[in-house]
Amino acid sequence: MPTKPERKCDIVMKGGITSGVVYPKAIAKLSKHFKFKNVGGTSAGAIAAAATAAAEYRRVRTGSEKGFEMLEGVGDELSTVSSKTNRTMLSSLFLPNPSTRRVFEVFIGSIGHETKKKAVWEVLKKAVRHYYWAGFLGSLPGVSLALISFLGSAAAIKWVWITIAMALAIAGALIGMVAAILYQFVTRLPENKYGLCSGIKDPKSKDSVEVEPLTEWLYRYLNQVAGIEGEKPLTFGDLWNARRVDDKVQKNEISATENPANQSKVVEPKDVNLEDQLADRAINLEMMTTNLTHGRPYRLPFRYDADLKENHPFYFRKDEFETLFPASVVEWMIAHPRESDPGDDSEKDPEGTRKARREAGYYPMPEPANLPVIVATRMSLSFPVLLSIVPLHWQNYTKNTDRREMERCWFTDGGVCSNFPLHFFDSPLPRRPTFSLDLVAAPDDTEIEKLVPTMPENNNPELMDRWNRFDEIVSAKDGYSDKGNLGKIFGFAATLISTMQNWNDATQSCLPGYRDRITRIPLTSDQGGLNLNMKDCLVKFLAGQGEASADRIIERFDIERFDTSQEKGQKMDWENHRWIRLRGMLASFERMTNETLTAYEFPENGDPSYKDWLRTLEDDRTGLYRDLSYEPTKAQIEAAIDTFEKLKEIQAIWNKSGTTAAEDAPRPRPVLRPRAQI
Repeated sequence: MPTKPERKCDIVMKGGITSGVVYPKAIAKLSKHFKFKNVGGTSAGAIAAAATAAAEYRRVRTGSEKGFEMLEGVGDELSTVSSKTNRTMLSSLFLPNPSTRRVFEVFIGSIGHETKKKAVWEVLKKAVRHYYWAGFLGSLPGVSLALISFLGSAAAIKWVWITIAMALAIAGALIGMVAAILYQFVTRLPENKYGLCSGIKDPKSKDSVEVEPLTEWLYRYLNQVAGIEGEKPLTFGDLWNARRVDDKVQKNEISATENPANQSKVVEPKDVNLEDQLADRAINLEMMTTNLTHGRPYRLPFRYDADLKENHPFYFRKDEFETLFPASVVEWMIAHPRESDPGDDSEKDPEGTRKARREAGYYPMPEPANLPVIVATRMSLSFPVLLSIVPLHWQNYTKNTDRREMERCWFTDGGVCSNFPLHFFDSPLPRRPTFSLDLVAAPDDTEIEKLVPTMPENNNPELMDRWNRFDEIVSAKDGYSDKGNLGKIFGFAATLISTMQNWNDATQSCLPGYRDRITRIPLTSDQGGLNLNMKDCLVKFLAGQGEASADRIIERFDIERFDTSQEKGQKMDWENHRWIRLRGMLASFERMTNETLTAYEFPENGDPSYKDWLRTLEDDRTGLYRDLSYEPTKAQIEAAIDTFEKLKEIQAIWNKSGTTAAEDAPRPRPVLRPRAQI
């Protein structure tokens, strides 16, 4: 087994709240065979991605494997049970705010139980404990009627009325408690940024806690894994510019004063396209978040380069971020504002506008390189209702062109749009393997020894289709049986939402060259997800699932372990993976070429062909086309004409061969289509 791997890989991890505990041991094991170049994830997968990048940063900087050793042991740490609260550390990370504590207790009382009856009983106990006063008020009409019946009714009907009154009192108590819970949920959730937990301890709270809340713990943990001392947060620029340092000076730890990011401002070049930037980055970390206000996903860190300029409109408010992030993180962001640019503020007085906004509490987001990793991670991990979502502020260009007003943009969990971002880091042809860890549902009665991570054993596309049997009860022992009508309705609604959320990821995972690099980790409904009350043994089991998934990947993609005994064309390894991607790319390129040249030479509705039109543009002396958007130069027009002539030559190569690239190519065939960059 290699101790200092030379081969590189990329990795993408799916979201899943507490399911994220499956990832650390998988990463620790893969680190013995591969170096991580590109790391990505969503939601809980973003936490694992950040920790992976931090551990790789430490290895690049110092040669130390300690970061990966910490990852390997975090599952045991999170499964530790408190003697005071009888809760695991994993559960304790989700600390409700004082204003939402009662609703939170009722919420977690409903999850993580073997039967629905026990879940209902736990919810009832929590409701009585926290909302007894509402139950008492709701029961008063029934109690009053019972008292009146006892004192004034005839003996023959007294107990009939008392029975009716007591039933009314019980119903009133339940209605009162439900009404109080709903009232607090509706009023307190928006006040707490649409989440029960903010991720940090409320400064107004006087309660002592054994474990730091999620965001504070994760901030410290990422710095420890990266080997950074002090309060300086790990930034994306640290990862991009990671270089080996002198062991005599650095040894195994990186202090805040020794970190090169503190010596000079790290600024990502704005005139270089993304591909060139990625080539220069030592470690590239990316996450997905969802901008609810704009109704679309964003990739973090926000890009600001020759292809996409997203970072410059965003500001944050200090008073809002202080309720979501540790003080040292907020101070870092304030101390490292992005550079002003013509599109950033009012062109008439950019410094004056920025100063006025700062006095109003608005601060410009840092350059992407100076963005703390913890901020991006928390923006990706904002599971609706459970965790507060993150507000940023955008210069609104639509309301008033003379005065750009600030509008709030709400960012929530990246899994809302893409819970398994397989498209991260992909190119038409892969330079290195990209591993993907997927979490899939298994029947609840599946024996625990049969919950084994798997990878496809062949390239049969039907094996990768997902089956959402929303109208059936699925049993590992008894097969399938119909649900009741109410169960079918709820199943239909839940699956409808899930399909809207995951269709893009599900479609991508069926593609040849994608499906064969996904490790599927089966989980039952009481494992991971929103099950904050998982027992310590279950947390450890999930961590072991991650290690087993790494074994599947290593068996297939570690070049030292290639199985040469299989027949040619059936080897599910890196060589076969490259071949499948090559065939798929050629088939897609051939189709795109044919479609493009057809439109280029044979337009409809009497329009001139693009070839003739480009020649007209090239020889234009009247200035007729000078009003075109993005006016081309003569050199660009000439290069465009030459490009299409070369495409015709490529088309002729396949026509002359007597075959097509699509013949016997993998199915389903990928297509090349214009799509906005995310």
